Amino acid sequence: MGCYLGVAEASLLPPAFIHLAYKPAGEAQKKVAIVGKGLTFDSGGYNLKAGIGSMIELMKFDMGGAAATLGAARILADTQPEGVEVHFIVAACENMIHGKGLHPGDVLKAASGKTIEVNNTDAEGRLTLADALWYAQEKAQATVAGLFTP
Repeated sequence: MGCYLGVAEASLLPPAFIHLAYKPAGEAQKKVAIVGKGLTFDSGGYNLKAGIGSMIELMKFDMGGAAATLGAARILADTQPEGVEVHFIVAACENMIHGKGLHPGDVLKAASGKTIEVNNTDAEGRLTLADALWYAQEKAQATVAGLFTP
């Protein structure tokens, strides 16, 4: 989870990797994972979102995919559909600036074992999702649907 934790390391708030699962009372014919982008705030890191049009004051919307994922978990808990097992996965964290945080040019090791050079710290969504999507595929062993903000 080096990509996800690399993004999270500059925040004073701890990251929260969330994995909820709905399992039907009977046998599941399908196994699905819903993965939501969970950036609770995105400053852009050292590639700071600054200037007119940067919309830094709106960067809490980067958790919209995570909110939709957790909302779907609530709906499935209430409706309890038969025949489908659903995993809800969110790699929640902030992308902030701190001396110990991610720097342009850093190399991170993804959960898949691949290494990624980060040339722009505002690529946090791709980094956190790389680990969350791998987790959904490899650990939950499910067909994946993603909910992301642009």
